[in-house]
Amino acid sequence: MQNLSEKENNGWTLKKTIGRVFAYSFCVFLIWFGYDTLTSSPTTPKDKLRGIGVIVAACVYLFVDIRILITKSKRPNP
Repeated sequence: MQNLSEKENNGWTLKKTIGRVFAYSFCVFLIWFGYDTLTSSPTTPKDKLRGIGVIVAACVYLFVDIRILITKSKRPNP
């Protein structure tokens, strides 16, 4: 019974790991896309806001997910 509760609390199951690989890859793509939007020659203020918004959204997701993983690993298992 204890193995089941440890597995539920573990943030590194195969399903979650595969999901994170895709999510992190998508975040890297969004950061690249935002950077490309900011650095392309004919930019409007709307394009700059869009680029900054995409970069911020991707970074917030990465930060929150990594913070949750760190918090779960520091928490003692009941």
